[in-house]
Amino acid sequence: MRPITLTMQAFGSYGKKTSIDFTKPNQNLFLITGDTGAGKTTIFDAIVFALYGEASSNSNKKDGAELQSQFVDYGTEPFVELTFSELTGGTALLYTVRRVPRHIRTLKKGDGLKDEKETVSLTMPDGMEYSQNQKETDGKLEEIVGLSKEQFMQIAMIAQGEFMELLRADSNKKKEIFRKLFNTGLFQNVVDELGRRRKDKMAEIAQIRTVCQTEVAHIVVPEDFEHAEQLSELKRQICTSEHLNVAEMESLLCDLQSLCALLEKGKGAAKTAFDEAGKVRDTKRDAYNNAKTLLGSFAQMEKAQKELSECAAAEKEMDEATRLIAAINASYEIKAEYQRFTDADQAAAKTERELSEQRETLPRLVEAYAKAEADEKAAKLAQVQEAETFTKISQQVKRALEVFAKLHAAETDLKSKQTALSKAEETAKSAQDTLTAFETQEQQWRRQTEELANAGELLALWNVKNSEADNIDAEIASAKKLQSAVKAQIKKAEQAKKKYEQARQSVCGKEHGIRGKADGFSGCAGRISCKGKAETR
Repeated sequence: MRPITLTMQAFGSYGKKTSIDFTKPNQNLFLITGDTGAGKTTIFDAIVFALYGEASSNSNKKDGAELQSQFVDYGTEPFVELTFSELTGGTALLYTVRRVPRHIRTLKKGDGLKDEKETVSLTMPDGMEYSQNQKETDGKLEEIVGLSKEQFMQIAMIAQGEFMELLRADSNKKKEIFRKLFNTGLFQNVVDELGRRRKDKMAEIAQIRTVCQTEVAHIVVPEDFEHAEQLSELKRQICTSEHLNVAEMESLLCDLQSLCALLEKGKGAAKTAFDEAGKVRDTKRDAYNNAKTLLGSFAQMEKAQKELSECAAAEKEMDEATRLIAAINASYEIKAEYQRFTDADQAAAKTERELSEQRETLPRLVEAYAKAEADEKAAKLAQVQEAETFTKISQQVKRALEVFAKLHAAETDLKSKQTALSKAEETAKSAQDTLTAFETQEQQWRRQTEELANAGELLALWNVKNSEADNIDAEIASAKKLQSAVKAQIKKAEQAKKKYEQARQSVCGKEHGIRGKADGFSGCAGRISCKGKAETR
């Protein structure tokens, strides 16, 4: 990696935008000098930060807001832009990376601060740009440079006071660094591949050795074999050895071939003896099975004879037990019949008692039935009389309602005579006294009406008629407030009231006459006050 240009702004000690062109020196080696704090180390920090997102020091790592310059306000955006070349196939390719550290900036309205995240973008030689994914861009940069940040700081750019870290690094770490530096990783890959193959082959050999040792352990060496001692020793050595010896295995195979030939010769004689022994075994087995069957038959016969003698000895007892069983069963049947007879006798006695009681009760029931029939006839007669009385009362009520209609017409005319109301006050006072008297009488009628418990149908009809009377009462109440009729109208009103009183007295007289005729009725079936209101209780 060869740096070409470096641009910094609001980064470390560089507040204003500063650019460094590394191509101006005409030699490969040049010196950066300046006073303490002039910004020499910041140049190296900027290069490393552009590539890896961290400052150059390994012991004192800086990133983010720590790298933002304190010499400019928060409105200036800090950034580092590095253009570098990388030799690929003999051609130097240019790459440009621009990284903005995590920093604090002023809001657009100027009334606060906001923490901004780090961003990075990489422009490839062909113009392609990596900027969407920071992790992907950092990986691409490390791939282009070919070194991690730690390796880069050990071989390409060593920070102040950290040169000794490279000298003190162990051999493995130095090998890794130089391998990447001189591109010798291919040889290490060859070594790793050979080591992997060797490991696989060793595993196969170990598996083969285990199988061979297992099979050798199954070998049984006859004592009469002439090389038995030598073969047993070879078997022990192979089974206990950690490495498979080819010479030992070949010697073992030779001895096994000799043993197999010897065993093959004795196999025929052994087979003939085995067949003869099998025939003898089958003959003895058949004889044994026959003898065993015969012995079982003798045992069964002895057991049967013993049981037969025991049954003969107990024959008398068994006959006696059979007789007793028959007698017991008969006694149980007699007991059941006796129990049924007892239950039937008790049921018959109970039925006789109940029949006697019913005969004694029959005259009273007949008398009660006759009395109930007579009461029913009287109730039907009273019902007919009540119906006739109800019809008469309905007609009288109808006539009273006609009087109410005439009174309503007269009261309507009074609405236009409001100027004569003062002259009718005395008459109204007298009417009020009469009303008080009627209300007293009304209380008596109400008490009488509460006793009419059996007049439900009459009361339902009166309720319908009284709803009409309520409307008349409201109109009369309005007429009382507006009485201002002249003397002629007052006379008409008085005459109408007299007719109303006569009609009411006629209705109430009829109702009181009914009370003596109808059983269960007392008092008047309703009342009509001087206001024209009909009420029911």
